[in-house]
Amino acid sequence: MLLTLLLLSMGGCLGDRRIELPSDTLLERGQLRIFHDFDLPEEHRLVAELVALRNDLYGPLGLAGSDEPIRVYLFEDEAKFRAYVAEHYPEFPVRRAFFLRSDTVLRVFAYWGEQVGDDLRHETTHAYLHAVVPQIPLWLDEGLAELHELPRGNDGFQSDHVRLLARRRLEGSWVPDLDRLEQLRSSGDMAQIDYAEAWLWTHFLLTGAEPRREWLARRFAVGRATGRFEPLAGELASSEGDLRGAIEAHLEGLISRLEVDSPPR
Repeated sequence: MLLTLLLLSMGGCLGDRRIELPSDTLLERGQLRIFHDFDLPEEHRLVAELVALRNDLYGPLGLAGSDEPIRVYLFEDEAKFRAYVAEHYPEFPVRRAFFLRSDTVLRVFAYWGEQVGDDLRHETTHAYLHAVVPQIPLWLDEGLAELHELPRGNDGFQSDHVRLLARRRLEGSWVPDLDRLEQLRSSGDMAQIDYAEAWLWTHFLLTGAEPRREWLARRFAVGRATGRFEPLAGELASSEGDLRGAIEAHLEGLISRLEVDSPPR
């Protein structure tokens, strides 16, 4: 009986133990404060890429940097990450990584898995953006994160997004509509096609004609100065003339690039 009570007591203590954030080691690089409980080389190439991401993001948008720290919590494996999220954020959907912003802290949570590079680049993009422009529209926030989640040198080219958009357009179940995207208020309301379209519009603005990049940089300057973004679709349509034709032409160019990069067998 005593043994049984002891075992039950031990089990209860283990079951009640809180899952803590990684905190054993702190790696500081630029704005990033990376906490981890496993061996992570100080000169790891992914860390260097996350540091370089700051200038890659801010430069084309004409944004001055921020010195606000971004806390990145890296769990050793998925099990520890899932346990922490289930305990502290049980309302969250199942995801490999996420970004949280409060009035005083910017935080990124992820685990060291096969897709940790994409996950960290995506969520750290959110953190860098919210360090300087907290009220960025959802579609642009996600579009920029999708654009920068790939390794450097890829021009932000998301082949899976191109395939999805091309297929849905061919089926007649999707047309590009920035007005519709601007109505979305929560990432929980976004389907995969919405992420793909947000990426398409962002790619269109940042990798196309120089006047579009300058226009977007001006919108960011106003957004940072005023703390708010006015809807962008109407103004963009006025500046482009035939906005539908322009975005369709951009998508066609991406589809052609996809066919060149991945010729049919």
